[in-house]
Amino acid sequence: MTQENNPPRISVEAQYIKDLSFENPNAPSSLTGDKKPNIDMALDLHVSRLEKDKDIFEVCLNIQASAKAENDNLFVVELQYAGIFTVSGVSDEERKFILGVHCPALLFPFARQIISDMTQSGGFQPLMVDPIDFGALYVSKMQEEAEKSEEGKK
Repeated sequence: MTQENNPPRISVEAQYIKDLSFENPNAPSSLTGDKKPNIDMALDLHVSRLEKDKDIFEVCLNIQASAKAENDNLFVVELQYAGIFTVSGVSDEERKFILGVHCPALLFPFARQIISDMTQSGGFQPLMVDPIDFGALYVSKMQEEAEKSEEGKK
């Protein structure tokens, strides 16, 4: 529900790299040969209100990727890419959805490019992270929370 005098508003106030790490622990041997890497990826999302009673939030994508070939670690890249968003004039449920789906979807292309550039600068083929369906992740997380809530009532 929105109020007429407070129309819905979503704006990006800032985007930034909060933390970035790239490790190439076995260079230069990791850069030679024709090794087919196995890539492991993990993604986490953290949302926090920046000021109590304000509609300003930080949304942070945490992406970790590592590549291994045989028993060798080729690289590890970790990125925390964040944005500051103002979200006002919406209900709490709508706000949770916007911060959990819309905002990370706005940040993701930039984070994806940073990871691609970082792996390429490290001497490897650019790692192109597959697109992410933040809507499906949000629904899955809400279902997990509902199940935990039901288990807690037993």
